[in-house]
Amino acid sequence: RQISNPDAFVNPSETCKKLQEDGENGKIPAILCDRIPSEINRVCGCNSPCSVCGNGMQVTKPDKSVEVDGESMTCGRLQSDGFSGSIKSNECARLSSRISSECGCQGSDDDDDDCD
Repeated sequence: RQISNPDAFVNPSETCKKLQEDGENGKIPAILCDRIPSEINRVCGCNSPCSVCGNGMQVTKPDKSVEVDGESMTCGRLQSDGFSGSIKSNECARLSSRISSECGCQGSDDDDDDCD
């Protein structure tokens, strides 16, 4: 998998890009390889991009707060996390039905249209 946030830090001295390079060059012990993805996925954006509103849809209420799995966050942050690959695709599908009305999910037919 490729990372979508290469400059993010997984710890104070190591970026996602450096961690990926170390993995590709065999510098990470095999015993750690099974554990690392679940620990760094959100930070590094290892999942494919997805829309939390569903395909062809986007958030029109980015400042609206919603609760997801006990954590309060804005619809805009959820959308950004989805587009950056920080949310697993199966979670995106689950989220779309839960946040659709609260986040004002609407079709994005016209890319030149700014929704305020």
